[in-house]
Amino acid sequence: DIRSTEEVSKALMASIGAKQMGLESFLAPLVANACVQILPKDVKQFNVDNVRVCKIPGMSVFESFLMKGFVLVRDSEGTIKHVDNAKIVVFGTEVDLSATETKGNVLIKNAEELMNYSKSEEESMDKCVREIVETGVNVLIAQSTISDMALHFCERNKLMVIKCPSKFEIARICKLTGATSLARFGAPLPEEIGEADRVSVDEVGGTNCITITRDSMEQTRVSTIVLRSSTRNTLDDLERAVQDGVNIFKQLTKDARLVAGGGACELRMASFLKDLADKTPGLDQYAIRKFGEALETIPRTLAENAGQDTTSTVSNLYAMHATGKVDHGINIEE
Repeated sequence: DIRSTEEVSKALMASIGAKQMGLESFLAPLVANACVQILPKDVKQFNVDNVRVCKIPGMSVFESFLMKGFVLVRDSEGTIKHVDNAKIVVFGTEVDLSATETKGNVLIKNAEELMNYSKSEEESMDKCVREIVETGVNVLIAQSTISDMALHFCERNKLMVIKCPSKFEIARICKLTGATSLARFGAPLPEEIGEADRVSVDEVGGTNCITITRDSMEQTRVSTIVLRSSTRNTLDDLERAVQDGVNIFKQLTKDARLVAGGGACELRMASFLKDLADKTPGLDQYAIRKFGEALETIPRTLAENAGQDTTSTVSNLYAMHATGKVDHGINIEE
């Protein structure tokens, strides 16, 4: 059952255990929960990109947990930390007034002219931010720099400001929210505005993280596994194990059938081919028998890598299969 967390976690244990031996009993249910909770009605539409991994150094692996939504390991730029029913605009450029192509000198003769010069710049920025707010936007995400003046007027207009330098994360945010990354700073069109149920800053292990949640649409549901560990190298290894598990789940959505592991399947086929060779007359029987012996390589290699006596282990497995226990394979922990 692809929607049962317990059954899915059993199926994921082998692939995760290959990367993180000893942690599969903890990581497999975590990955299974992350995949099952965002599974659409049509399971074949499951997208591996909708299960994100967020790495935060500190604590132990067993402090890792699952969060619903898209998580960015950073804080918001201003004082606004929480927005419900968010309308989001995404800028792929800097949030500032565009500078002129040519250079020019401005001659200021007195203090009044200096005040008026800076005032006109402030009025232009204020007008630009007001136009953005009038479209209904209450969250602004920028890929490049955000000027102090722009941040000031965003704060005055109750606009949550987030800086996200990664173009890959910007692309995922656009995919999640339905927003369009704009190459100009100004008021967006209605079809360029994205939506989210909630955008908030949450503290995780002393690190501020921005969570973007959108559960209203099935295709844009995202879950994030927050991984904790003491070193960066361990976090990278854990991320690879999680990605393996998510990709195995993707395969299960296409075909949920599984075969016995630990060399059990290969040994069963080898036994069948040897029986077939005994019944086959002529020279063909030698080719069939050798093919069966070749299949024994898998359980023999597993037993050898586990430090076991290969001959006695394979013989014991043959004996078990003869009694009807055909799903028994190599147990490397024995």
